Amino acid sequence: MSRRKGAQGERDVINFLRQRGHVVRRFLAGDGLQPGDVDGIDGLCIEVKNAKTQAMPAWLRQAHEEAGDNFAVVVSKPRGVTDPALWHATVTFEDFMTLWEKNV
Repeated sequence: MSRRKGAQGERDVINFLRQRGHVVRRFLAGDGLQPGDVDGIDGLCIEVKNAKTQAMPAWLRQAHEEAGDNFAVVVSKPRGVTDPALWHATVTFEDFMTLWEKNV
């Protein structure tokens, strides 16, 4: 059940990104070395989570481990929210400040 929920969450995020004009696809489970769950946006590692129980510190660690030199973000589905545009995108404060400082 949880694997199916996770895969559905990834598909929802992929569809949202495609509607915004991005050419993306899911990284399918493999050797665990894929950079996140979404392929196709250079410089970005997107880890998608669709879980009843939040484990953000562990999810951020996972995203950072998979990101390498890419920017790591966790996209998580809040309970009861079906529209991926309203899901949460979480980064560490250090990553947020780095991103903000580059764009100021």
